[in-house]
Amino acid sequence: MKIDAARYEGGELILSTTDPAARRMVYEFKPGEYEILRAKKKRSNDANSLYWELCGRLARAVNEPPEEVYKRHIRDIGNYEVLCVQDKAVENFTKHWCDNHLGRMVETRASKIAGCTTVLAYYGSSDFDKTQMSRLIDNCIQDCRALDIETLPPWQLEGLLSQWEEAAARKPSA
Repeated sequence: MKIDAARYEGGELILSTTDPAARRMVYEFKPGEYEILRAKKKRSNDANSLYWELCGRLARAVNEPPEEVYKRHIRDIGNYEVLCVQDKAVENFTKHWCDNHLGRMVETRASKIAGCTTVLAYYGSSDFDKTQMSRLIDNCIQDCRALDIETLPPWQLEGLLSQWEEAAARKPSA
């Protein structure tokens, strides 16, 4: 829900919004059920396009499918949750977590708890914020440069990153 304004008055936090879901939230409110967090800056679709262009070049150079290069980069970023999942639920969790998400993946480890498996649930780039996406692009650029694959000149890359930052600053937070 997007909050349009906020004020603190007489010991109460008063929020204003035009979101129609606000009425339902107030009537269904239970203490401790909601948490207010600052919205993350969204990344640019241009960042995604740049990543896949470079990933495709890298994949051709190493004779691998781009999806495999992408998954390796996702693992390298290390953006995952560590979960203790009942053994009988691991397959179902994996199916639901990864369904329709190319970058989301699951790795399992033995658990010290009987009947459970330790699950590393990796987030894909569609879940990334701007900082994480920048790291993903930087990793791909480093891999490309290590194989003498042409990337954008540094000044052009810096220009693109500046444009993304400016565009993110102009967009209202969701």
